[in-house]
Amino acid sequence: MTLNRDLADRSGAQEIIAAGGADGPFGPPPNPPFREPVKTSYAWGFPVVTRSGLGVDESQMTWGAPEFSPAQLITVHHTFIPNGTEYPDYRDAVREIYRYHTLPAPVGQGWGDIGYHLVIDPNGVIYAGRSTGTADKPVDDSPIFEPGSTLKPGARIVTAGHVYRANTGNIGICVIGDFTNHLPSKAALHSLDIVLARLCSGLKLDPSSQVNYVNPDNGVTATMPAISGHRDWSAIAGPTECPGNRLHEALPLLRKLSDLG
Repeated sequence: MTLNRDLADRSGAQEIIAAGGADGPFGPPPNPPFREPVKTSYAWGFPVVTRSGLGVDESQMTWGAPEFSPAQLITVHHTFIPNGTEYPDYRDAVREIYRYHTLPAPVGQGWGDIGYHLVIDPNGVIYAGRSTGTADKPVDDSPIFEPGSTLKPGARIVTAGHVYRANTGNIGICVIGDFTNHLPSKAALHSLDIVLARLCSGLKLDPSSQVNYVNPDNGVTATMPAISGHRDWSAIAGPTECPGNRLHEALPLLRKLSDLG
C-alpha cells in the first residue's frame, strides 16, 4: 500500500490516499453492520452516530474551544482506507482516523481533533466528526452545527480542518474508501445523497449553484460549487486527487439528486 499525503493546515486538513481498487463500478461489499444499539442523533433529519456512540476518547482531543461561523458550502472527501475490510466494525476505522488526526507524533499528526464534520462508512452509516464541544464538556446531540441551532440559512457550523485555508464555513463530509478506480458502495452513495439533500434544503443552498466563498479569518475568497470535491480547491489548498476520480465524477449527479430533495 502506498501513501500520498496532501498539504495540511493547523486545523488538520489532510487526506491519505492508498493504492487499491475493486471489481465493477462500486466499492466492495460492506462488512456486517454492528449489532448492538448505538447512540444516534437525528437533529438534522438523518441519523448520525454520535461521538459517544462512536466511542472516541474525548480526553485525547486538544483542539480547545470550538469556533463557529455561518455555513457557506459543502466539500466531499475520501479517506486513505481502500475498502474498509480491515475492520470488522467500521467504528474502528473512524476511531483510527480520529486518533491519527488528533494524537501527536509519532502516533498521529497532532491536530487536536478529527478534520471532518461527518464520516460515512461502506454500510452507509454516518458518524459525527469534529466536536462541537470541548474535551471536558463534550456535546453529543449537535453534530456539525452550534449547539442550540436549527437547520436554516445562516446556521453556524463548527470550524473543522479538511480544506487548507478554506475551513471556515465549509462543511466537510468524508466517505471511507479510495475512489480512484471505483465508486463508493451503493449504501454509502445513498447516505451521501441524503446528507447533501438535507443540508442543502435546510440551509437553502442551491446544490447546482456557484458560491462566492469568503473566509473571514484569512481573507481567502473563491467562487466554488456549492457541493465541491476537495480537488476543486487545489488552487487555494494545494494539489490533491481527493475525493478520487470516480466519486468526483459522480458529484454532478449528486448535485442534481440533492436539488430534487
